[in-house]
Amino acid sequence: MARQAAFTGILSNASDYNPDFYNWNKVKVRYCDGSSFTGDKEEVDPSTNVHYRGARVWQAVIEDLLAKGMNKAKNALISGCSAGGLTSILHCDRFHQLLPADANVKCLSDAGFFINVKDITGANHAEAFFNDVVATHGSAKNLPSSCTSKLPAGVCFFPQNEVQQIQTPLFILNAAYDSWQVIIR
Repeated sequence: MARQAAFTGILSNASDYNPDFYNWNKVKVRYCDGSSFTGDKEEVDPSTNVHYRGARVWQAVIEDLLAKGMNKAKNALISGCSAGGLTSILHCDRFHQLLPADANVKCLSDAGFFINVKDITGANHAEAFFNDVVATHGSAKNLPSSCTSKLPAGVCFFPQNEVQQIQTPLFILNAAYDSWQVIIR
């Protein structure tokens, strides 16, 4: 089932658009868990039969890539868009730690810097939403301890509470207006 995925923009396979790493190996991991690959609950949701185990999916993907040669990487970039961009922030330093000590590792978040502010109605729907995500998925144990040791786990889903502790170079690309963040309720 091997097939080549098309990458565009900053991850383009075309050297004209992406002169720095157009010819790097790239892996697209479909976002499938609703918790930026942090969830890990043993029990299955009885009403939906859903397994909240995104952290296990993340671990399996990483182990597979390491076994296929990523353990010898000299340069690595983890990136994602929207919830995938949040994934690249939340897993940035842990991703770096899995690679050789001399590897040049960077993280890129494209539209994943979700902010914890009140919306135009004066309500803080985003914080309530992320609190529910953390509780539903059992994400607290897989969020960076540099944040959860100081703040409630739900607010550790917000990059503004994470980025100051991240040691790996992190690039953030966010639009001034993000329709998802404007309409979250």
